[in-house]
Amino acid sequence: MFKRLLTEPLVHFLFIAILFFVVYDVLNPNEFTAQTVTVSEGRTELIKNQFVDAWKREPRKNEMHNAIQSYALNEIYLREAKALGFDSGDKVINRRLRQKMTYMLEDMASGKEATEQELKTYYQHNPEKYRLEVKYSFTQVYISIDRPTKELEQLLTLQRQNIAKGLAPEGDGSLLAGEISLQTEPQLVRRFGKGFVSQLKNQPLQQWSGPIKSGLGRHFVFLKQRSQSDLKPFDQLSKKVKAKILEDWQYQNIKDYKKQYEEQLLTLYHVEVFTPSKGGYIK
Repeated sequence: MFKRLLTEPLVHFLFIAILFFVVYDVLNPNEFTAQTVTVSEGRTELIKNQFVDAWKREPRKNEMHNAIQSYALNEIYLREAKALGFDSGDKVINRRLRQKMTYMLEDMASGKEATEQELKTYYQHNPEKYRLEVKYSFTQVYISIDRPTKELEQLLTLQRQNIAKGLAPEGDGSLLAGEISLQTEPQLVRRFGKGFVSQLKNQPLQQWSGPIKSGLGRHFVFLKQRSQSDLKPFDQLSKKVKAKILEDWQYQNIKDYKKQYEEQLLTLYHVEVFTPSKGGYIK
């Protein structure tokens, strides 16, 4: 039971929060009381360093006095604003507080280092992210559609007849390459369009087929090779791929950690949702 508690994100958060306040109180004893603003030695040094960074020189006595007074006035304004309730319901402040909580949770989750086995498991459970892309090699004969519909149909029929006789189809001249070698689907989409690639997937190997439509025209295709979308064993992956897996695992770990923390938070609160149309609320 005790070991299980130690693994809970909410326990981690509470421990770190308590530790933060204890350390802060030790380093800044009585810095803020009801009507006193105490500028500690550490704060004074920080103000001085900020001046040096901005002006590239040491501050004069009156400049240091003004800088400290400006800090004190800022703290006083903040106290007065809080006393008047100006921080309540402020969307900007609320958003910033939510961001700070999110950053803290991300830092806590990022502290966990992935083991080799965890990365292997993540890799095996998310194969589609890391499969080798399918590559195509084929010959294509281009037919321009910049001609009357009847003439286009006659030309396409003639090429089908040539294929049936065991001859290669003949097409129009174009700037498109006739021989395509080991091109991935994204590369082919950029060249021929999505429609062409979706039809190419279903064409038979080692024979002429088509015509396949594209935004450029019609294409008769002799598909020579279609490589398989393989998933390499984890131990054979390159350093670059393993680094990507680690990055993806860390992102997913942060999401899971945050989700678990939020689920635990919700158990500590009772949420009432009022519905004006019914005049009541949903528990």
